[in-house]
Amino acid sequence: MTPSNTLVTWPSAERAAAFAAWMAPLAAEHGLIAETLRPASSDASFRRYLRMDRTGGGSLIVMDAPPDLENCRPFVHVQGLMAAAGLNVPQILAWNEAQGFMLLSDLGRQTVIERLDPGRPQDAQAWYLQAVDTLIAWQRASRPDALPPYDEALLRRELALFPDWYVAKYRGVALDAGQQAVLAKAFDQIVAQNLSVPRVFVHRDFMMRNLMASDPLGVLDFQDAVCGPITYDIASLLRDAFISWEENFVIDITVRYWEKARKAGLLGANSASGWGDDFGEFYRAVEWMGL
Repeated sequence: MTPSNTLVTWPSAERAAAFAAWMAPLAAEHGLIAETLRPASSDASFRRYLRMDRTGGGSLIVMDAPPDLENCRPFVHVQGLMAAAGLNVPQILAWNEAQGFMLLSDLGRQTVIERLDPGRPQDAQAWYLQAVDTLIAWQRASRPDALPPYDEALLRRELALFPDWYVAKYRGVALDAGQQAVLAKAFDQIVAQNLSVPRVFVHRDFMMRNLMASDPLGVLDFQDAVCGPITYDIASLLRDAFISWEENFVIDITVRYWEKARKAGLLGANSASGWGDDFGEFYRAVEWMGL
């Protein structure tokens, strides 16, 4: 079977042939129409997603992740954790680890962010409350040693993106010794504050463009999940780089999340900060994570 759709190109004839050989029996098994193969989406990596229609209606998703450039094991591992937690994530229907191909169920074509209007927060609230429920379910499934730690080393690597890439590369600015000292002191405070919070499963990119407008909400782009600060995903959701809300809306959703997290025992006795009793203190911690 050789897909004929010219919208999909392959880096080499060898990879195109490998895909065709892998897909042939799966196409027969799942009723896939080869000529409908087309791009679905991509992420900030060498991984891409393709969509293929089925003869009986609907479609499936193909992940194309060259094994010399992408490791699919974290995706498979986190998919299992999320499915066990009751989240709506793509089902893995077939996986060729050696060649980096995966066949997945299709959660739809529209992300939640496409349904949102920044000028109509009243319409967005229901979507955000669904996202909060999804996040609580994910965090309640947390258990030790199931995911890599979001530790000081990782946090500092991510903080270093600011001086290395934004300041130096993008802005072309060289910080003097005094400026570097100020930044280092700020980073020390940010690290200390964010490592002092309770640790849970962290999606690490939990925002509306990674949630599908399905029922229940579909969750995508989870392969970088870690075990880290409970404030990370709620900060990611409400301090989204792609859509912004007034502070009263952000506080309203955050306090609703906080109430659910309290009831779920996620902010209990293991938090010396007393966040389970004081929303103001919890919100301050979310602000530190936002930094």
